[in-house]
Amino acid sequence: MSDHQQPDPGLCARCAFVHRNETRKGTVYWRCTRALTDPRYPKYPRLPVLSCPGFVRTDAGSAAQDADPAG
Repeated sequence: MSDHQQPDPGLCARCAFVHRNETRKGTVYWRCTRALTDPRYPKYPRLPVLSCPGFVRTDAGSAAQDADPAG
């Protein structure tokens, strides 16, 4: 939508617990939905997220779920 670069979200881009919100101006916010029920998780984590104990992989069209190997 816009020409400016967005930071790499890291694990968030593939997490089942992420809510991606893009504004009309093209800014993308990555919200961790685990933060709704668990205070250990920040609502808007600092990007890129390289390690997260709550990471659950999601693949388009697949129900595969893997724990974070670094967590």
